[in-house]
Amino acid sequence: MPVDVLNIGSSGLQAAQIGIATTGQNITNASTPGYSEEVAQQVQAPAQGYNFGYVGEGTQVSTVVREYNQLLSSQINSTQSASSQFTAYSNLITPLDNLVADPSAGLSPVLQSFFSSLQNLSSNPASVASMQTAMSSAQTLVAQFQSLQTQVNQAGTTANSQISSEVTSINTDAQQLAAVNQAIQIGYAVANNQPPNSLLDQRDQLINQLSQETQVTVVPEGNMDNIFIGNGQPLVMGSVANSLTTVTSASNPNNLEVAYTNNGVTQPINEADLPGGTLGGTFAFRTNSLSPIQNSLGQIAIVLGSALNAQNAQGQTVQGTLGAALFTIAAPVVNTNTANTGTGQLTATLTTPGASGFGLTTTDPTQIASAAPIATSIATTNTGTGVMTPGSVSAGFVLADATPSTTLTFAAGPPATISGFPAAAAVSTTVNGVTTAIAAPAGAVPYTAGMSISFNNMTFSLSGTPATGDTFTVGANTNATGDNRNVLLMNALLTQNTMNNGTANFQGVYAQLVNAVGNTTSQVNTTGATETSLLTAATKQQQSISGVNLDQETVNLLQYQQVYEACGKLISVASQNFSTVLSLDGTS
Repeated sequence: MPVDVLNIGSSGLQAAQIGIATTGQNITNASTPGYSEEVAQQVQAPAQGYNFGYVGEGTQVSTVVREYNQLLSSQINSTQSASSQFTAYSNLITPLDNLVADPSAGLSPVLQSFFSSLQNLSSNPASVASMQTAMSSAQTLVAQFQSLQTQVNQAGTTANSQISSEVTSINTDAQQLAAVNQAIQIGYAVANNQPPNSLLDQRDQLINQLSQETQVTVVPEGNMDNIFIGNGQPLVMGSVANSLTTVTSASNPNNLEVAYTNNGVTQPINEADLPGGTLGGTFAFRTNSLSPIQNSLGQIAIVLGSALNAQNAQGQTVQGTLGAALFTIAAPVVNTNTANTGTGQLTATLTTPGASGFGLTTTDPTQIASAAPIATSIATTNTGTGVMTPGSVSAGFVLADATPSTTLTFAAGPPATISGFPAAAAVSTTVNGVTTAIAAPAGAVPYTAGMSISFNNMTFSLSGTPATGDTFTVGANTNATGDNRNVLLMNALLTQNTMNNGTANFQGVYAQLVNAVGNTTSQVNTTGATETSLLTAATKQQQSISGVNLDQETVNLLQYQQVYEACGKLISVASQNFSTVLSLDGTS
């Protein structure tokens, strides 16, 4: 059997054609996202044995494969998921960081301005102009609380919209992945189990796109990939895609949750089970930042309003009436988890976001109770050195408690006593921090210099050395013009530790909020930048393997062209030799 030189040349020509086509495919798709460089793998054709030895029969292309590294692909998906999570978190928290920390638009300047107006009012408590300034500052304070809460609530609405959008994108990707899985299975079958490279690229690109939305785990099964999201929720099983949906949170009707349907039953997925990607970043923002911001603003509004209302109610207006609540406070709300199966109930005394319900009950500046509703006096006929403080009232005080006035008389004893308390009044005394309760009728009460005396929701102190028969009177404040005692107490609330179990004041709690949001924003941005750098490095490494190098492709093209021309020459020579043989045969 003669050596088939023509077939050898033809095999080389065909291999060169395939090489040129593959190179052309690489060149034209050099900028196509997700495209992996393809390589025609060429092997030697089996040699033919002769009595003088073996002679090759040319070449053949065994397959066309992708330049692909599974490990790098998984690394890119992982870093892509982390990078997208921190990017989403940063995009949501940065506007709130700018909002709460803004020295002109935050809460601190208007809070300081309001209390400064109370300080100014205390300097001239009878001035209607000073009252109007204080009321205007209160209106500004309320408006700022409501503005802050509106923008914070808008961030929650944005988060819900983003969750809905991501679920839609995830479902779309899942449907496409299931279809591509099926197409890949068919592609292997119709092409003698050869890899359908374009479909494999398409699947990898879809998985990478899904990684931007949530954390992805890929589990190969045969020629298909099973896709799990989060902490193991099956999304694509072969050619079957499971769908996600959004439902209203059972514990908070303002929030959306992600759920899946199994056998007709919609089951919410815990937020913690869906980390990574834009979806995970949105959940992390809502849980770790948005809720604490809402709670802090609400707590400040509620405690501030409650404290000012309580103090104003213990004062007296320029009209001679007791003060009333100046601010409205959000009504208590308890959200019942709709997934509960028991009959337990819970009551509440506070609500968040309380800043939404923070408002003014009146815009009448004369309703600011600057004066104290009681006054004390010492008889001008007293001969001792006894001193009586102006006095204050406590919650529950009504004007009837001070009407008529009560006159107390000192007796030197021994023992020294104070008497003259109303018969129906229970009395309590405090000496050196020790309080003693005395049931009605109190009768004569032991006297100690510096003691504090309380009855009928009124409190005052006596000190010094009174003489027998000296009298001390407490009663309604009938000449309150110029009295600033209550507005001073209202102004003092700014620096009092009325929050966090008595460990912080309003400004301190807001400063803690600003610091917490700022620190979180910085951490998120720093970590996000790191993850983005890792993603860039991993992508660069992958492209060094899978990306198309146009310089190399040009070299390959020239090489295949030379092979093609050489094989053409070989075929030409073989044809000429064959013609020569036929010519010799004809001559004979």
